[in-house]
Amino acid sequence: MIRSLRTPVLLLGAVLVTACNKDAQTDREVTTSTADGTVATSMSGDVADDRGVALVRVVNAVPDMPSLVIRGDNMLELPAVDYKTVSPYQNIDKNWTRFEVSGVAGGAYAPIETNREMLSDGHRYTMFVLREEDGTELKTRILRDEISSDATKAHVRVIHAARGSDDIKVAAAGGETLFDNLDYASEAGYKDLAPWKGALEIRTEDGNRRLLTLPDVDLLAGTSYTIVLTRKNASTLEAFWFADTPVPQ
Repeated sequence: MIRSLRTPVLLLGAVLVTACNKDAQTDREVTTSTADGTVATSMSGDVADDRGVALVRVVNAVPDMPSLVIRGDNMLELPAVDYKTVSPYQNIDKNWTRFEVSGVAGGAYAPIETNREMLSDGHRYTMFVLREEDGTELKTRILRDEISSDATKAHVRVIHAARGSDDIKVAAAGGETLFDNLDYASEAGYKDLAPWKGALEIRTEDGNRRLLTLPDVDLLAGTSYTIVLTRKNASTLEAFWFADTPVPQ
C-alpha cells in the first residue's frame, strides 16, 4: 500500500462514459483500501453484469463541502461522502442515470449539481465531485475504473485536481518520469510498473520546481492505485490515494 499520502481532490468537466468491452470487467471481487485503513469489498464485474448493474463510487474533492449526498434519478441515495473520502461501490441498475449532488446531509435535499451519465453493466466507475477551475460552481466527472488482473505489476493512475497548478509531471525521486503533461482536470490512464518503493515527486512540467514530495510510497504487484493531486488552499498542494486489489481465487 501507499503510506504517508494526505490529500484532497479537484477536477473539471462532465464526461459521458460510453459502453466498453466485456474484457474490462473483473472476474473476481475487488477489495478497496485507503490511507486511513478503510477497507471495502465489492462484487465481481461478472456478477454485476449478470445482475444488470454497474458499480459506482464517489470521491468528495470539495474542501468546503464536508458531507456530500448523491442521488441517482431522484430515488437512489448513496451514502454521504466526507471530504477526501471515497465511498464503497454502489449498485446502479439503470444505464442512463441522472446524478444529483447536494451539500446537505439530512434535512432538505437541494441539488447544486446535476449530471446525466451512461453506465455499462458489469463495469466500475468513480464519480469525482469538484469545483470549476475558477472555484465557483461544482462539477462532477465519472471515470471508468480498469482494475487489472496482472498480478506481476503495480497499476497506477494520477489525476491532476490541484486547481491553480499548470501542467505537471510525476517522477520517482531522482529517477524516471512516470507521467508528464498532466493538465488541470485531466487524468493519466493506468500505467503498469514493476513493484516499487521510494518517494514520488510532483514537479512543474519543465522539471525545474518540485511542488510536492510523496514519501514512503510502496506500490505492490497486483494492485491498481489512484493518486489524486489537489490544492487545499493557495499555497498547499496535497495528495491522497486509494487502491483496488482483486480478491485471490
